[in-house]
Amino acid sequence: MMGKGMSAYQPWLSTPSQRPHPQPPPSNERTVRHEIWQRHEGDEWSAFEQLPPSIRQRLREHAYDAWSVNALILWRHYKRVHGPTRRAERALIRYLDYCERLEREAFATRYHSSYGTPLPHDAAVASILRYTPANTPTNQASLCANKPRRTSSGQHGSS
Repeated sequence: MMGKGMSAYQPWLSTPSQRPHPQPPPSNERTVRHEIWQRHEGDEWSAFEQLPPSIRQRLREHAYDAWSVNALILWRHYKRVHGPTRRAERALIRYLDYCERLEREAFATRYHSSYGTPLPHDAAVASILRYTPANTPTNQASLCANKPRRTSSGQHGSS
């Protein structure tokens, strides 16, 4: 399953010279992901359930399918390096963020070369939707700042 000299915990990002690109199985995936990443086989749901809650949350927020089996392989590596600690969780989340940025850049480049315009999401300077706890100060401040205030007559107005 893995190429010669590759270990299970290596990042699934690799250069084309390191491994051949097999044809992906038939699916509705119409992106360049198979050109960037190596997807490890396994039970996605079982792998997802073995991850810590913070990592599962981050995978749910990932702009694209982060592939739970790959994340579990990485989690096992990070646990060996850092121990099963919050530090290991934060390190893996940072790595997932990095992978997401690489993927978005690849999609944007492919889109621009295909259509001659920026990826609509990037052109709109839209952010990736993330879950945030309702009681976080940042979230509360943004809700209050954007909420119109009611006047004494019950009408919405600006103040």
